[in-house]
Amino acid sequence: MNSVGVFRKVEMDGKPFLVYTLTQTDNLTSSGEALTMDSGGNEENLPPQPLFFCPGERIESFELKIRNDIFHQVSSYPHGVCKLPVLPLFWCNNVGEDVFGFTCGACGTAMRSESYYLCLECKKQFHKECVESPVEIIHPSHPFHSLRLYDHPQHRSLQLYDHPEGMKFCVCCEFNIRHMFYHCATCDLSMHPVCAMGPVSFIIDHPRSHPHPLTFFPTQASTVCNICAMTKKLDPTYICIQCVFVIHKGCIGFPHIIRISRHHHRIYFTPSLPSGKMSCGVCRQQVDNNYGAYSCNKCDAYFVHSKCALGQFVWDGKELEGVPEEDDMIDDGEPFERIADGIILHPFHSHHLLLEIFIAYDQNKYCRGCALPIYEGQFYSCMECDFILHESCANAPRMKRHPLYPHPLTLFPYSSGNSNSLFRCAACKREGTGFFYEHCKGKTSFKLDLRCVLITEPFEYQGHKHPLYLPSEVLKLKLCQICKGREYSYRLECMECDYNICMCCATLPYKVRYKHDSHLLTICDVQDARDQPDWCEICEGKIEKVNQLYKCSDCCTTLHVACLLGEDIYMKPGKAINDYLSHYNYAYLSEKLKCLTEVRIHLNSSLSRPTCTGCLRRCQFPIFFKGHSTIFCSWKCILRLGD
Repeated sequence: MNSVGVFRKVEMDGKPFLVYTLTQTDNLTSSGEALTMDSGGNEENLPPQPLFFCPGERIESFELKIRNDIFHQVSSYPHGVCKLPVLPLFWCNNVGEDVFGFTCGACGTAMRSESYYLCLECKKQFHKECVESPVEIIHPSHPFHSLRLYDHPQHRSLQLYDHPEGMKFCVCCEFNIRHMFYHCATCDLSMHPVCAMGPVSFIIDHPRSHPHPLTFFPTQASTVCNICAMTKKLDPTYICIQCVFVIHKGCIGFPHIIRISRHHHRIYFTPSLPSGKMSCGVCRQQVDNNYGAYSCNKCDAYFVHSKCALGQFVWDGKELEGVPEEDDMIDDGEPFERIADGIILHPFHSHHLLLEIFIAYDQNKYCRGCALPIYEGQFYSCMECDFILHESCANAPRMKRHPLYPHPLTLFPYSSGNSNSLFRCAACKREGTGFFYEHCKGKTSFKLDLRCVLITEPFEYQGHKHPLYLPSEVLKLKLCQICKGREYSYRLECMECDYNICMCCATLPYKVRYKHDSHLLTICDVQDARDQPDWCEICEGKIEKVNQLYKCSDCCTTLHVACLLGEDIYMKPGKAINDYLSHYNYAYLSEKLKCLTEVRIHLNSSLSRPTCTGCLRRCQFPIFFKGHSTIFCSWKCILRLGD
């Protein structure tokens, strides 16, 4: 008979809790030993005692049958697990200490746990819950179906993928599942062992969330939370019968005042909303005014669902109650020093810049901010050198909030560090050598180029008749209507029709110039260019296989977007790159690519175009890259080196 864990009501520190208890066992490696050996209450005074076998061995032998019962093919086992039949684990009590610094060898996460186990054979540490986890468990919040233990969901044959990154998420903590996990195949929900086996409070007294004590309610079949207006699987639900009030455990202690990336003011939680039809400022769906939501005190009719407001791409995690509003304000003054009328001193350049008006197109003049040529309008030109900035690029604020990221972003120039390192935009995935916005959090950073920063809501895209918005699920897989790309990248979508466009296509300049045409060319799709020639004037190739091009109706000129702008539109000629691999996984790069210590960008303006070392074709784009005895027509060809 398999081990089945259930929850029973016990007193802990004078308060009622539902605590995991093992009820049946026929396996020596299960947690039945723990109930007899560590129940004396004086564990901290005893020397380490052998309690369990290593989870790696237990997973490989005892749970093999369960995996075969449900799935057609058994997943591969993690490398490095113990292969001996009996391997003792020693328990270490860390009550009150921060043990967040290790990764559990069973579940693969660094979740917090006050106690853990150490295997002397494989030298791995394990959460107490992961070691003691039974093969089957009855959770209080999901009493109708048991949760069964599985391992290693990365293998494709398990068919457990419902997320763009190929990962499942724990319905309790909402972090991704890595290795060992509990799963209900009937309801398609999963939990980490640490979340599944944690004690559940039977009564919660939290005056900030509700004035009366809240009692655990074991089923969520039809109970809608008054805070998030949703039903949640496996998130313990609490009710107040006196007030007919329902709240999820995860919603207890919710923030009352926050700032989100999708709105320029603070928003405040309100338990009751005015009557009438209203839509969420994040997902654009209707807000039910029978439940609580966030609203703006300064803007009329701006509301946000609680779940949408607290999303990881929207909220920075800070509660602003009691924090003065001026403390989180961003200076919106001019980012440069104004010397005189039309003359400025920009912080990223040492000379004075003069405001000029576009007269004649010169393909050799590039903006140092966005790395695009000057097509029209006003721009700032250096009075002593060839430094040029679009007026809009010169006015880019030193710090900015953006709808794609919850934290403020800071403007940096290319080569702001110790080396000439490329930056890669998180939204359009393009590499660049111009100005960029960045926010660093630990070892990770988020970067946006100047073109993607211009994307605001609503976005008026000239190629579509309706305004476009950023979706609430920014990384959900959708097909771009322009390039037909299907990637997990940021995108914009229409709320009135089935129209989606990726950030790469949305940020392409709508109007450009061509050296052999006196008119501005506009971007369009192939359907809008049926009356134009079906060949590109630059490469002389057919345009039938592409979906987007530039055209001039007056001169009957059609050009491929890549032929006119190049594959790498945000890289400027004259730049040297000697740290261009910093944002790639170095271990997966070829040895030939690692040997390239420096690459320079050159303007492809000579009569005899060079031949690319990678694709062995003539370089037809506006720029090319030159290394030591190597030439590349695009950045893709550089990365293909050695394949």
